[in-house]
Amino acid sequence: MMSAQAGLTILRLVLGMVVGGYSLELIATQLHGHLHHALLVLLGLAELAGAILFLIPRTVRLGGFALIAVFAVAALFHVLHGEYSVGYLAVYGAAAFAVVANRRPL
Repeated sequence: MMSAQAGLTILRLVLGMVVGGYSLELIATQLHGHLHHALLVLLGLAELAGAILFLIPRTVRLGGFALIAVFAVAALFHVLHGEYSVGYLAVYGAAAFAVVANRRPL
């Protein structure tokens, strides 16, 4: 049987890697396109930094809170541009919160 802590570790690693990959994709798309949005590049960089911190055991809390903030800003950005399908950002934020809230001190 898997422990709750092992499940949270798997969730942390998968979320960090998936979000990190999406961040790299966003940054690359914005930098290589003809029209790029500076805010999206900054948001992608902040998300990438948060994902990296989230993957490192000693900085999980800082990375988790950074990711939650980035997801909130990203959701706001999408909604302000008429894109209302932001449920995945809520799920990502809830996953980051679950990991942070149950994090044992090192």
